[in-house]
Amino acid sequence: MKKLILGFIVTIIFTTNVWAKGFTATLNRNPVPEGETVVLTLELQDIDTSSNPDLSELSQDFTIMSVSNGYRTNIVNYDVSKSRQWNLVMIPKHSGDLTIPSIKLDNYQTQPIVLKVTPEGSEPKIASSTVSSRSNYRISAQIDDHNPYVQQQINYQLKIHDGGGLHGDAPVFLTEGDDWIIKSLGEPQVSSSIDNGITSREITFNYALFPQKSGKLEIPAVRFNGYYLTQAHRTDPFAGFFSDDDFFSGFNLNDVFSRRNPIVLTAKSIPVNVKPAVINDGWWLPAAKVELSAEFDSSDPKFVVGEPVGRTIYLKAYGVMENQLPDLKFPNLNNVKQYPEKPLTEMYIENGKIVSLAKINNVYIPSTDGEITLPEINLNWFDVNNDQIATATIPAYKTYAQNNPSVSVAQPVVKQPQAKPEMSQPISTVTQIEQVDNKLEIWLLLGAFVGGIVLTLLLIKLFAFISNHQSSHYKLVIDAAKKGDIHQLRDELLLWGQNRFTSLNITNLQDIAAVYNDQELNRQLDKIREALYGGKSAQWNSKEFIKIFKKISARKNSKHPEDGTILPKLYK
Repeated sequence: MKKLILGFIVTIIFTTNVWAKGFTATLNRNPVPEGETVVLTLELQDIDTSSNPDLSELSQDFTIMSVSNGYRTNIVNYDVSKSRQWNLVMIPKHSGDLTIPSIKLDNYQTQPIVLKVTPEGSEPKIASSTVSSRSNYRISAQIDDHNPYVQQQINYQLKIHDGGGLHGDAPVFLTEGDDWIIKSLGEPQVSSSIDNGITSREITFNYALFPQKSGKLEIPAVRFNGYYLTQAHRTDPFAGFFSDDDFFSGFNLNDVFSRRNPIVLTAKSIPVNVKPAVINDGWWLPAAKVELSAEFDSSDPKFVVGEPVGRTIYLKAYGVMENQLPDLKFPNLNNVKQYPEKPLTEMYIENGKIVSLAKINNVYIPSTDGEITLPEINLNWFDVNNDQIATATIPAYKTYAQNNPSVSVAQPVVKQPQAKPEMSQPISTVTQIEQVDNKLEIWLLLGAFVGGIVLTLLLIKLFAFISNHQSSHYKLVIDAAKKGDIHQLRDELLLWGQNRFTSLNITNLQDIAAVYNDQELNRQLDKIREALYGGKSAQWNSKEFIKIFKKISARKNSKHPEDGTILPKLYK
């Protein structure tokens, strides 16, 4: 009887050891929402091998995010058991009942497992004890217009539901190519709610999307990579003092005593039908609103001949980016020169819309007195709210240009004929010659002669220095013209004029024009000013300028006011 009992015990022990050995597969949760991760654990018990399991069959229904492995030894009542584990973090590729196939390792294999993947937006029950019952995470996206125009702003809203303790980075659009321009509309908005004592949050991200071509497109899918924490075997003694509710959190004390469980949420792509542009004077500006306005530098501008008047034009467009803003056109004016500068642009967010602003400074300089009309400025744009072309307008501005009171017209000097002396009696001249000792005069004349020679040499050196100095600026003017450097050309022209006409106050190009009073030179200087202030450098011809500059430089005399002043002063 004792032998029978002993044999039965040995059989049980042997059978237990056989069962202890094997290759098993388990899931950390089942079911799982679509787009979230699931952890598959493969465990090889009491078997020594250097091989790795064959995971190739998993790729059909799953995307493997990461694979880690390790060893574990358990000792219970002097009974030692060893195991090797592989942890696979996977994302199901679609919803439904997915079968995790049998995984092979040497002569061992696991049993198949059926994983239920619920559709996006559903709320499955969490079955695994390793995940808190409050850990429920979802992601959703929506847009405000499924039929936009090309380059029109689409508002894209992404929401992440956090059932508790979610961490991670900002979502990422899985975009390829140049079909979309995507701009963030600021920091995410976080709202919290409490249901049956459980706190949950909703994190909302807002984006502006601009389709870059017409036709059927898809807004790219969005992926959120995050994790949630579960308590490890060790208890966190500070859990009651430190919160883990910050969405974008870094390393904290909870991480020390917890295990990170990866979560990947994916918002699917959204199909849209993008309508083509409506031709609009060669420039397409689809906006929700456009404002065009102008203001002078002074509240009461005075137009005076030769004096600059500044005016700033503002173009503000809602729902477009700054590179979509057109260049405003300024018509030519009679008797008024104008110099529009390069626009300054900026882009910002206002009430959930991308807003782009352009500021253009324009300088007007009347050339003659009389009535002046600054014509209206029009800009055609497409109103996406009403599906029609609209026009933004700055009304025409009428004013009167006055003569410059500081400019005086030189009166011709008429010489009065002098009265001839009366011829009464002839005048006789008596010359008296005295003979004196002229030794002193000879020495004085000799000293004056030597001093004159020395003074002449000094003057020659001085004139040579001045000539070389002026010549250097002359060469620099020509070099700058050949290079097409308008700003350097302006500076060298002023230095050349200041050295050549030292008695005059040369401060700008108009001063040089007034000195020579040459029509060809005036036209060249006007073109230089247009290139400086109006960005029209393509209309300036360097060879023509050099030819005229050499011509006027060769002149010995110039026509200029004798009082040393030059008017009018122009915008510098």
